[in-house]
Amino acid sequence: MLALAGAGLRGASAPTVLVATDLFKVKELKTPVLSPDGRWVAYVVKSFEPGPGGTREWTYGSSLWLAATDGATPPRQLTFGAAQDTSPAWDPRGRRIAFVRTVEKEKPQLFLLDLAAGGEARQLTHAATGATDPLWSPDGQRLLYTSSLTQAQVRAALEQAGKPAAPPWPDEKPGRKYGDTANWPVAEKGRADPAPTNPGGNRQEIRDWLARHEAAGDPRVINHLNFLDEADLKPELTFRQLFTIELREGAEPVALAPAYVDYTEPAWLADGRGVVCVGPRHFDQSPERQHFRSIYSITLADGATKTLLAERDCNYNEPTPSPDGQWLAYLLNPGGENSFVPPMVAVMPAGGGEPRILTPQLDRAAGGLRWAADSSGIYFTAPSRGHIPLYHVSLADAKVEAITKQHEWGIDAFDVAAHGLVEVVTHPGDPWELYAGSLDGGTTNLLTSHNVSWLKERRLSAYEPHSLVTKEGLTVDFWTLKPAAFDPARKYPLLVEIHGGPTAMWGPGEASTWFEMQYFAARGYAVVFSNPRGSGGYGQVFARANFRDWGEGPASDVLAAADFAAQQPFVDRQRQVVTGGSYGGYLTAWIVGHDHRFRAAIAQRGVYDLATFYGEGNAWFLLPKYWGGYPWEPEIRHHLDRDSPLTYVDDITTPLLIEHGDTDFRTGFVQSQILYKSLKQLGRPVEYVRYPHATHELSRSGDPQQRLDRLVRFDEFFRRYLGEN
Repeated sequence: MLALAGAGLRGASAPTVLVATDLFKVKELKTPVLSPDGRWVAYVVKSFEPGPGGTREWTYGSSLWLAATDGATPPRQLTFGAAQDTSPAWDPRGRRIAFVRTVEKEKPQLFLLDLAAGGEARQLTHAATGATDPLWSPDGQRLLYTSSLTQAQVRAALEQAGKPAAPPWPDEKPGRKYGDTANWPVAEKGRADPAPTNPGGNRQEIRDWLARHEAAGDPRVINHLNFLDEADLKPELTFRQLFTIELREGAEPVALAPAYVDYTEPAWLADGRGVVCVGPRHFDQSPERQHFRSIYSITLADGATKTLLAERDCNYNEPTPSPDGQWLAYLLNPGGENSFVPPMVAVMPAGGGEPRILTPQLDRAAGGLRWAADSSGIYFTAPSRGHIPLYHVSLADAKVEAITKQHEWGIDAFDVAAHGLVEVVTHPGDPWELYAGSLDGGTTNLLTSHNVSWLKERRLSAYEPHSLVTKEGLTVDFWTLKPAAFDPARKYPLLVEIHGGPTAMWGPGEASTWFEMQYFAARGYAVVFSNPRGSGGYGQVFARANFRDWGEGPASDVLAAADFAAQQPFVDRQRQVVTGGSYGGYLTAWIVGHDHRFRAAIAQRGVYDLATFYGEGNAWFLLPKYWGGYPWEPEIRHHLDRDSPLTYVDDITTPLLIEHGDTDFRTGFVQSQILYKSLKQLGRPVEYVRYPHATHELSRSGDPQQRLDRLVRFDEFFRRYLGEN
């Protein structure tokens, strides 16, 4: 087991336990990118920064940093200021870094930092629709980037280019034809009125008058299926489009293949004459009515689009050309629309030919493909049993081997070059730090101390691994943490933590709840968390084991782990509490409706009535995936009601705090209102907490003050019922 921060220090003051405000010391490292010669790595540091005053005591910062991969010189910060800098990309000669800069309330734009010349970064784009995800062409003469356009903006671009401007699929506005009014969302932005409007005029004038109001957002008229974004309604479809811009003064962006198509995950072909990307299976159907994606190539000269991979009942992601231009690697999801088969690494000859699956037996969800510099194999990560190792698969013999030798490590991000690799690592002693290592994983060297520097003064808790076998024969992993200031003569309350998803995976190598676990251990709780059936990181059979069973089966796994933890000599089994977020909020409510062992419970941003969830949450697609249908189908409705915690609300007597964000459109905040009102009507001990402007990401990337409030509030609520002052 790795030594935890603060352990083994001699001649220094004794480390202390974490306190709530240590949250603001945590640095998150992201997107390591090696220079072409492998000597340097650019990366992103997301941090908490003092706010401008008033009620915003803290805000987020995001800056670019540079580290030498030999560790000979300390890392240095490259960008400064209040803007959010992300997505670094080296030019092929290793002299310049393109990146994305976002200033508050403005669209993100591409900037260029010349390391040789020094000085301030130069802005490359001024795109009204923004610019993200920069990728250098192989010759270093231009950048490929992505921009998200509304349907009206795509229409305007096509009209300006003299191309047919109507989508190729039937308009979903009943009784109307697309484009039968002026393009008001674009026309209202400083252009002359393209058409007369009059509420008492002829039909065309009336329609244009109404369309003008819609363009102003009052009212918001919706005619498409997926109209919920993360924090608000999404009245209009959006399309991610590809653009290039040359690296010369005065160059204007060029749309690569303007269309009503969502192009994602682009990559340059090795010869620089085109790109590969992911797009919808059929261009003549609404993207919202399609469930399969294909891989396409787009020629730079004329925007011609060619289908490369589109096998029936298969989905594709991450097309990645090999450095020598001979191969195309990609992720393959076979098995149909709602498949539980994890993504597999596959390749095909770049010139066309028979595809080949390289990881058919791995049974783990591969991702983050990177070719070896000599095109001999592919590196990737795949969550597995609580950690996230780095793997390598050989192109010659499809041999898969785990590169990560440290059992408790999770590789959040990585990059490879000819003579080594870099990786952002999570482990129980540190949530994020950057390491350099050999390509076989035999050696690793710590390059940064963004969190090490303050964690050396803190006493942390180790993750102790356990497992159990269910009556169905499933092996469930779980972990316990002793209180940070552990005294074997004392007994401690037990906190049961439940993850979301339901396909998430927690463990020593997972970063999102690192601080929360250590905080509650520091506050004197014994902590237990598990990966119940349905969790990621355990393969296809385990992932499908909660089909039409979100409640009883997974709850039995969680409670079995809690039973084990409660039997430990340092745990006071009469003082147990439970909490979980998202699906974990659902399962918390389910458990307290069926089991009364807990002194108190906190259900966070959960789903409590599955039939309502279909209309209220933008993650509604989980219903057909896990129950095989929709609420209006009698058999499906029976299963949904059976599995809804609200069905058992009369049996909830455990004191319950319900937390939700005001603008959480992933699960839908009405879920929490229904549960709260029901319990309040029944006279049960219940409290309801709503965070203004908060989305479903409250605990991970939400407002810093709200994230702090959440942790402290949860601790206070539990202590009311644990018999502590």
